[in-house]
Order: sequence, then structure tokens, then C-alpha cells
Amino acid sequence: MTSTADQIGLLAGYRPLPGVRDEMVDAHGRVREEWARVGHVLDGLGQRELGRRRAEAARLLADDGVSYQLSGGTDIVARWELDPLPVLLSSAQWAEIERGVIQRADLLNMILTDLYGPRQLLRRGLVPPELVFGHPGFLREADQIRIPGSQQLFTCAVDLARDADGTYWALSDRTQAPSGDGYALENRVVVSRVFPSMHRDAQVHRLAPFFRTLRSALQSAAPPRVDDPRIVVLTPGPWSSSAFEHAYLASSLGYPMVEGADLTVRDGRVWLRSLGRLEPVDVILRRVDSAYCDPLELRSDSLLGVPGLVEAARLGSVSVVNTLGSGVLENPGLLALLPRLSEQLLGQPLRLPSVPTWWCGEPDGRAHVLAHLDRLVIKSITREPGAETFVGWELSAGERDELRRRIEARPYGWVGQERLDLATVPTLTPDGLVPRRSVMRTFLVARNDSYVAMPGGLARVTAERDGAFIADSGGALSKDIWVVASEPEDLAGFWLQPSTPVTAPAASDEAMSSRAAENLFWMGRYAERAEAVVRLLRVVGDRRNDFPAAAGGVNPAGAATLRSLLAALTQITGTHPGFADGGTDVEAIDVGTELHALTTDAERPGTLAFAVRKLRDAAYPVRDQLSADTWLVMGALERELLEPAEPAGPAPGPLARVLTSLLALAGLAGEAMVRDQGWHFLDAGRRIERALQLCALLRATVTEAHDTATDSLLWESVLTTAESVITYRRRYRSHAQLSTLLDLLLLDADNPRSLAHQVDRLTADLAAVTERDGGDRLTEPERLLLECSTALRLADLLALTEGDGPARPDLAAFLDRMIDLLERAGDAIDAAHFTRLLPQYPLPAAPGPGETPYLRLV
Repeated sequence: MTSTADQIGLLAGYRPLPGVRDEMVDAHGRVREEWARVGHVLDGLGQRELGRRRAEAARLLADDGVSYQLSGGTDIVARWELDPLPVLLSSAQWAEIERGVIQRADLLNMILTDLYGPRQLLRRGLVPPELVFGHPGFLREADQIRIPGSQQLFTCAVDLARDADGTYWALSDRTQAPSGDGYALENRVVVSRVFPSMHRDAQVHRLAPFFRTLRSALQSAAPPRVDDPRIVVLTPGPWSSSAFEHAYLASSLGYPMVEGADLTVRDGRVWLRSLGRLEPVDVILRRVDSAYCDPLELRSDSLLGVPGLVEAARLGSVSVVNTLGSGVLENPGLLALLPRLSEQLLGQPLRLPSVPTWWCGEPDGRAHVLAHLDRLVIKSITREPGAETFVGWELSAGERDELRRRIEARPYGWVGQERLDLATVPTLTPDGLVPRRSVMRTFLVARNDSYVAMPGGLARVTAERDGAFIADSGGALSKDIWVVASEPEDLAGFWLQPSTPVTAPAASDEAMSSRAAENLFWMGRYAERAEAVVRLLRVVGDRRNDFPAAAGGVNPAGAATLRSLLAALTQITGTHPGFADGGTDVEAIDVGTELHALTTDAERPGTLAFAVRKLRDAAYPVRDQLSADTWLVMGALERELLEPAEPAGPAPGPLARVLTSLLALAGLAGEAMVRDQGWHFLDAGRRIERALQLCALLRATVTEAHDTATDSLLWESVLTTAESVITYRRRYRSHAQLSTLLDLLLLDADNPRSLAHQVDRLTADLAAVTERDGGDRLTEPERLLLECSTALRLADLLALTEGDGPARPDLAAFLDRMIDLLERAGDAIDAAHFTRLLPQYPLPAAPGPGETPYLRLV
């Protein structure tokens, strides 16, 4: 292979940056063999097709709901950006990296074990005490806490970069709660779909064995004498920066995702607040920073942790991984000490050098940093919020003087690092293939007495061609990393393997947290609410098209029907004033605008967009409970309502697509979910909401009589909205009578849209999730549903439809009673099954001089 990067046909016009190492070429400027093969494939696709593949990658990520909350304390959730062209590493390149990161993990584990154990490194002067005790990642409360086995550092990640000379440097170590492995897995899935043949032919090392090792390691981390450990993934919540990854990992590993409020500590053990009982927890894979894990012993202002968790870990009744306090290893001041520590602890030189770093707590290091402020990157040793980083050559003379004073006042809190001239990788952009500077993150997990590295990892590239820094908030792209095997990989052990026979899980093993059950319940309710609104909006749109305002004098029945439907729309959605109080005139010029708002205004309670937004908010915290295909539907719903039609009323096309997505969501619930407790709560939410929406529709439309033509049109509209018009026409030969309409919509238990059917299904769902302590005594929700069912069986429809004038008071009273019983049943379900915790407040801080104890809060 003798072609140069300038000659390769990877895409016409690709040029590496002058004087910068590019990963596509070797030290002699020759195109690497693995890149040449990929370049041949890309050439065959062409610029236009590559652009289409790039758009396809973005669509797949959107369909999966992959997002990342930007750093810096913002609430902005951005789509995860992926360049589908991977970074390619040969087996030889990867072997060099793998040896280096495994040695580094072994060394960090020994340091961590010593710092929270005998602390010989401090006693022997190998690590300065100020570097450890002055770092917020060191937790004195975690002293002597151990997990089973020799590897106290359960998992870690190493950020790497290659310089202009081709040397790999470690930029930082991630040991707190390393993130990115879930995103790396998602990237691999997407890229393999975008370039399927290229992925197959490249013989890429797969990621599945790493996650299988992670699962095995979690089981091995359980406390002694626990044969079948219960493992949970602890997340800060659905709005944390990497919430997608937390749910994705939990789903991939097969463990429940929990928040701090889902757990409690009783008698020195951690328990999961499941439905009606407490379930023991043996291992916690935490994605919450250590300091926030226990408001009793750590940060008292934390609302993310579990009070008493540190004590439970101290007693050894639960294993928390990564171990509490492991964030101390992220201190960049340690980088300067690692070569010497490697010689002392491992008896071998450090294979993977760290970026040249000088800790200002040492006189020589401080002197070097102060003398070269204009050429170094100056960092705080902490990664806490508010930690500062300064690019020395971008500072003015006055700013450097101010920084110098800050370093001299608190030298142990600062480091200086040399700037690396990062290598570039080919990156696919709208302008074609261009070089971008890159870093890569490798992931490791403990196994036996050492570590296993993920073959590849996660790469990030700069947003701009000449960019030198990579940050999440700067529009950086992610890339998959392919380790190309020199020979076909052994696929043995990739899939489920035969093992010793196991019994079916006990009922308690299927328990779920009360919070998850509540979210599924409300997910069902908001999905059904959205469907009811979109069906009514479609009928209103059809009637507007059938009977335009100018035809009101020609077809008064059509105009009257439209007025009734508009008033019902406002009444059912609760979007007053809307079309109520005189706003139902079909000639009013704001009808289209109001209908458009009812479709797309996500901030207005009662609208379609609001219901979909609340549906999404309920679905995100239980992502680990749902089929992956759910996010195809959720993504389509969000895109449809974020790009609404022009404000001329609800356009039939978008409404039809929204309805299609909602029906698909219902189909997924019906065909892709096991009938466990979660499914029953999801279905219960659907049933109670469908019943309420039906009763509200009937209450708003058929409790007053009109002329025959208007009633006929109105009843047909009601049947269409309730998805029962075809059944009615077939059964009753289009002979419209209110009693037969009510029979179909209220009493016919075989009609899946009827009130009787919803009550029966809801009763069955409650029976499936209710634990009885002996006896057949009904719970309050069951009692209310029985009362509702009895009232339906005893209803005299002919009597209900009678009235002295246009009003039908008996029917109105009957429907009001049904609505009241259903609403009370919903409240009773909430009270009976969903845990309501008291509000959490920061604990009192120690009083200052002259202060009254316990009156000052943190």
C-alpha cells in the first residue's frame, strides 16, 4: 500500500491538516490498510449517498430518543450527535492501548484501596496529603468500606488522545461514575445499521462480551452468602445529563433502574420500595456522584441519595459500585505522580503516559506553572460544578496576573497541563470528508484480579475544522471506534448460553418500584387522553370541512352540530374559555387559531401537545421497562408536534399521523409487554382514562336534545369519536336512536370502547396487582368499580333518555355519577398503590458562632 492521504480516493478533496498526525495514515504517510478498505466502500457510495446515510444515522438516533443534557448547569437537552464514519484501529494498535489502560486501571485500583485502607502511600510520602484531603472526591465517611474481591475500583474509563508524533497520552481518568459506555453501544447499533455490509466485512470486535462481563462482575460484587443478588441501577432521575444511558444500560443488563426515593435503609439493609412491600437490594450500580448518595453522612442538601446508604455499605450488607469515594482518583494532580507510583506499586514503568502535568502544591511544579502560564492549560483539581479551566495563551496579561495570585493563595488546588497537538480523524460532514481533532474514551470493568477493556470505545471530535478543544457544549460529534480483527472473531459466548436448570422467578422477583408503577399508570392515562383529543379534533375538522361557516344558513343542522362539538371540545379538554361563553360561533375568525393551539400548544393544559409532552415525561423515567420500539413512536410524536401545520385548524395529515403513532404505542403495549405488574398499571391507566373521556364526551354532547337532523349528525360524530360508528351502522342499520347509542357505548361489554368494557378490564387489572392478606374484602378502588358496574347493569336507558324539554337531566346525573366514581377510583388507586414520601429538606447545619442551634439551614 503506497498511496498517500492526498492520493486516496476516500472522497475527492480530503486533505489532512498540515503538520498534524491523521489516524488514516501511518508514520510514513501511507494509508493504513483498514482505512483503504473502508475508503473503497465510501468511494463506491458517493457523496450524495453518504449524505443520505448521515441523515439516516441522525434519524435512527432520534427514533431511539438518544439525548444528552448539555453541561454547565443548563436545562437544555440536546440530541446526541453521531458521525457514522467510525474511527478504525488495527488489532496491533488496540493491543498497545489495551495493555496501557489495563495497567493503568490496576494502578488506580491499588491507589484507591490504599487511600481508604492502610494509607501507606501517605505515610511513605509517595502521595502528598494535601492532594488527597484537599480534594472533594475524598470522602472520610467511606474509610474502610470495601466490596468483595481485590478490585475496589469496579469500573473506570480513560480519556486518550494521540499527538503529532503518534504517541497515545492519557488525558484524564474517570472513576466517579464513568459515563459513555451506553452511548458507545448505541453508536455501534446505529453505525452497523447505516453501514451494514461495511460493518460485516470489516470483522469488527464486538461489544457484547464487555457488557456480559459487566453483568457477571455485578453479580460477583454481591455481599458474601448472597447466591442470587438483586441488582439495581441508581440514577439521579430522568433529567440528568446522561439519563438515556442510565435507562439503556439498565435495559441492556436486565436490572431495574431506581432513583434515591425508591430505596430505603432499614436495620442496616437497603430495600427497594416495591408495590406493597420492601424488597432487599444487594448491589447498586450507581450513576449518582458519591457525595450525593447519602444526605445523612455526606451532602446534607442532596435529594438524590438514600439516607443511611453509607452505613449499610460500611456494614457490608450492600455493595455500591463504583465504591463511594472513588472520585478522588479523578484528581488531575495525581497524573504527575503516576509514573513513580507505577514503579513503586507495580514494579514496572507506566505504559500509557499521562499528559504532562504539574501540581502547584509542589514547589517545583508551582514554579514551572507560574513561569509558563502563557503556554499551559490551568485547571482546578476538582470537577465540581463551578470548577474553572483557563487556557493560558488566551488570557490577557491582567488575567494571567490575577490567575497567578489565585494559584499562590491556594496552590494545592491547581494544576498546569501541557497543550497537546491532537491527531485528526476523517469525519463525514455536509461538506464532505474533513479532518477533525479527536479524543477517545476507553472503558474497563473488573474481572477476577484485573480488568477487561471494551474493544473500542467512544470517540469525540471537534465541532470545527481547526478546533483544538472538545466539549459537550461546543457541538462536538461522537464516533464509534472499530477495532478491526486480523482474523474472524470467535463468536462463542456472545449469546445466551446453556447453564444449570433454574426455576421460574418467584413473584417477589417481579416486583417493581412504586415510582415506576405510577409512571406507567400515568403513561397509560396520558396516551389515552391524547388519543381522545386527537379523535375529537379530527371529527371537528371533518365537520368544519363538511359545513363551512358560509353554509350555516343553508345547513343549520351542520352549523348547530359544529357548535356543539366545539363547545364539547372546550368542556372535555378544560381549555376554557376556548369555544365556551359565546365563542362557539362558527363564523368566528379565531376558530382556526384556537383549534391549532389545541393541537400544538405544549404549555397549555388540555391540548394534544400537552398530553403528548406529559406522556413523554411519564415514559422517560421507566425507559428500562419499555420496548426499544417505543421510542420509534415517541420520536415520531414529538417530531409531528414540534413541526405543526400552519395555524388554519387541525390539518388532517398531521392528526392522522399522530393517531397512527398513538395506535402503534397501544399495539406495543398489547403485543410487546409481559403481563406483569407494570403492564397492568399501564393498562389500568388506559382504562380509567378511556372511561372518563367517554363519559365526558357523552356528558357534553347528548344530554341536551336538538332537532332530528342535528341529533343525527351529532350522534354520528360521537360514535365516530368513540371509534364505534361502523359497529353501530352494521348492528342497527343506521336507524339512529339515543338508547341504542348508549347501549353500545355504555353497556356493551363486548365493545372494547364501551364503559362496561373499561370497568371490567380495570377491575381485572386491579385484581392482578392487589395483594390480599387473606379473605375476600374489597379494596377501595375495587369497591368503587363494583358500584360503577352495578349502576351500569341496573341502568334503564329508555328512562335516562327521557326529559320534559330539551334537557335530559337523568342522563346528565347518571354520567356525572359515573365520572365521580371513576375519578374517586383513580384517587383510590393512587392512595393504595403509589408511595407518597414526605417532602425532603436539607438537614440543619452546625450552628456558627452566636447562632441558635438548628435554626440555620444549609
